[in-house]
Amino acid sequence: MTPSKNSAPSTIRIGTWNTEWAKPSSTGRKRGNMISDQLAASGCDVLCVTEGFAGILPDGGHVIDAGEDWGHPVRKGRRKVLLWSKQPWTPHINAVGSADLPSGRFVAGITETLSGSRLTVVGVCIPWSGAHVRGGRKDRRLWQDHEAWLAEFEELRSRLPESRTIVLGDFNQRIPRKYAPRRVYEALNGAFNGFNFATEGELPGGRTLIDHIAHTPDLTRGSVGIWDKKADDGTRLSDHFGVWCDFSTG
Repeated sequence: MTPSKNSAPSTIRIGTWNTEWAKPSSTGRKRGNMISDQLAASGCDVLCVTEGFAGILPDGGHVIDAGEDWGHPVRKGRRKVLLWSKQPWTPHINAVGSADLPSGRFVAGITETLSGSRLTVVGVCIPWSGAHVRGGRKDRRLWQDHEAWLAEFEELRSRLPESRTIVLGDFNQRIPRKYAPRRVYEALNGAFNGFNFATEGELPGGRTLIDHIAHTPDLTRGSVGIWDKKADDGTRLSDHFGVWCDFSTG
C-alpha cells in the first residue's frame, strides 16, 4: 500500500530500508524499479538506505554517504549507508564518525525540516553478528564488530545534539530483545541512552524489525508505515522490512 502524506508545516517524514543491493532503476532491474517507486511514493523528507545504491533514491534530492570501504572488496556504486534529503545537507562535524568506528557504516548531516528548523540525522549500518567471522577478513568472533561499533558510538553520542536528532538505519537487533545475547542488547541500549526508539515492539502487521529509527525525546512520533519484503505481486524486494515514521518537530 502506498502511504499518503498530509504533512503540517511542523511534521517531517523519515524512512529507512536495507535494500539488499537492489540495482538502480536505470539498469532496468524489476526489483530496483519497484523499490525506487515505493521510496518515492512514501513522500519521505529524509531517507536512509543501507546496502544500497544512490540511484535507487528519489530524484531531485541531496545525497551523502558513508564511503565505499567497509572491509569488503569495493564494488562500484555500492554503499553500506546513504542519506537522502529533499533539502541540502550540511555535513556534521563528525560526519563519518571516528577512526575507531568500523568504517563505512556511519554518516551524519544536518538538514532542514519543512518548518525551517535544523535536524541532525545520522545514518548507520551496525555490523551483523557474523561480520568478518566466516566471510570478509575472517578475523572476528560472533558479535565482535557489532559490539565494537556500539562501544564507539556510545563515545560519539556525546558529540551529537541533545535535541532534534535522529539516528536510523540497520541496527541488526530487534527491540525488545529476541535473538541477540543479553549483553549485546544491553550494549545497544547503553549506546542509545537518551534516545527513544520509534520502531520498537510490534509495528503494523505484527512485524518486529531490525531496521530502526531512534530519536531525541523532543521529537514526537506520529504515523508509522512499513515497506514489505515482498511486493503485492509476490516479487521479493529485500530481506528486510523498511519503515517510515512521521515526527512532529514542534
